[in-house]
Amino acid sequence: MQTIIVDGTTYRVKFDRDPIELAKLARKPWKPKKPKDIRKFPVYVAGVTSTADYIRRFDNLNCLQALDYHGASETSAAQYDPTIPLLETFNDE
Repeated sequence: MQTIIVDGTTYRVKFDRDPIELAKLARKPWKPKKPKDIRKFPVYVAGVTSTADYIRRFDNLNCLQALDYHGASETSAAQYDPTIPLLETFNDE
């Protein structure tokens, strides 16, 4: 038996296997940890909060440089009406 150590992991291999090929297969690419989502989101108030207001509050909460968003609506944002179906069903007759 042959002992190979790859990235802190020990492998015991028979002599009939190529240790270099085994080491290549055993080596896993290093993946950095995903950062936690550190963004903060403002509270949305239905019928009161406009798109432009939401963007300004988002920038303030996340310490971003406030920009003038041209075209952002100053009126309250549109709402999803749950009484209207998202999909229309058809009968296959």
